[in-house]
This record gives sequence, C-alpha cells and structure tokens, in this order.
Amino acid sequence: MIELKYFFIGLIQGLTEFLPISSSGHLVLLSKITQWEDQGLITDIAVHVGTLLAVMIYLRKEIFFLLKKLIKFNLIESNIIFKITISTIPAIIVGYFIYDFVNLYFRNLQLVAISSIVFAMILYISDRNYENQKEWKGITYKEAFIIGLFQILAFIPGASRAGVTITGARFLGLNRSNAAIFSMLLSIPVILASLTLILFKISYSEYSYINLQQPILAASIACITAILAINFMMKLIRSTNFNLFIIYRIIIGFLLLFFYG
Repeated sequence: MIELKYFFIGLIQGLTEFLPISSSGHLVLLSKITQWEDQGLITDIAVHVGTLLAVMIYLRKEIFFLLKKLIKFNLIESNIIFKITISTIPAIIVGYFIYDFVNLYFRNLQLVAISSIVFAMILYISDRNYENQKEWKGITYKEAFIIGLFQILAFIPGASRAGVTITGARFLGLNRSNAAIFSMLLSIPVILASLTLILFKISYSEYSYINLQQPILAASIACITAILAINFMMKLIRSTNFNLFIIYRIIIGFLLLFFYG
C-alpha cells in the first residue's frame, strides 16, 4: 500500500532541490504541518538518488564534457574539474563536522523563515548586476574557492544550497544560466557525499527488514519533479531573472514568522 507521506517527500525534494528556495526548509515545514514521523535513512538515500539521476540527465552534455577532460587528464585541459573540486571541498569538510549538530539543534521554522528572507534579499542584490556574462567554464581557481565558501552557508536551514551557490556565482560575474548550471554541477559531488554519509550511518544501524516499495516511489517522484523543476527554472531565467523565487521566499518567510514565530 502506497503511503501519501512518501509521495509528498519525493515531490518536495524534487521540486526544491535545485531551485534557490531551500529543500531542507520545505521538508522541515512539511514535517511540522503533518507531524509525520521521520521517513528514515533508506528514504533519504532514495530521494537523493532520484534527484542525482535527474540532474545527471539534464546536465548530460556538461557531464560528458567533463568526462572527456578527465580522460585526457591534462593539467591545462582538466582545470575545470579541479575548480569544481575546489568549490566542493569546503562544504564537505565543514559538513562532516557539523551536519548532525545542525540537524539536531537548528532545524526550526523560525530560523528557516529568517534565513529564507535574508538569503532571498542577498540573491536579489547579486542578481541586479546585468553586466554579468561569464560562463562557468571560465571561472578562476579563486572564484571557484569563493563559491565553495558560499556553499558552506547552505548548512543554515532555509538558506538553500542552490540559492547560495547561485548568489556567489552571480556576485563573481556568471550570467544567470551559467550560475544555475555551475550550482547544479556542484550538487553532484555534494549529493554523493551526503549519500556516503547516510550509507555510513546505515552500516552502524540494524535493519532486519527493508521495504523498498515506498522509498522507490519517493525516488521516482523526486526524479520526475526535479527534471520538471530544472527545466522550468532554466527557461524562466533565460528570459527574465530570479525575482519569482526571491518573492516566493520572502512571502514564505513572513508567513512562517506570522504563524510559527
């Protein structure tokens, strides 16, 4: 029997993972509204796999480009891979030490609300630079590291990993489409790192029986909705800006402060 909880977990994760609106914040809100019990580590793995598959499908051309550079393994030709690695390392190091602490003590709706508003305003400021025309393949090592530092802010519930990396990229001169693409590329190693951490926890847990029906449902919904959400965002920002997401985050933030503050 299919439980509605897993459908909504997959839906929320897929719709929000790559948009600058915070997937973790929406999942905290869903848990508060529904009072559902924690979905468990297996479902966490499933929805991460679903969104990982979605971004790899959408960015298949970019991933193929990177794989060709990796196979050549020429220091000059492969420099973009090193830059992506540099952007990823800060979040992985910091996340290893604070991930459990943040989940235990900082997952509350007041913080989600304030973060949503504050980081939406910062994204608005960064997105006002209409002269930004740089492509993601042309960033420097220093810029890659700075975006990596921005990504650390994603551990604040409500900040949005996609939102802070896009913000950093826009401040550094990437145009909207390239900022979003680089943000999604950075999500791949981050999601893989999260999967590794969850699998590590499972290795120390006791699972006598695992029902995969619900997690597979959640993963499928997450994958489908993530692809739809990515396509929507990319079409939108090619013709306009990030204001739709910024306004949405500010409204959600003030509504959460009104009802739960």
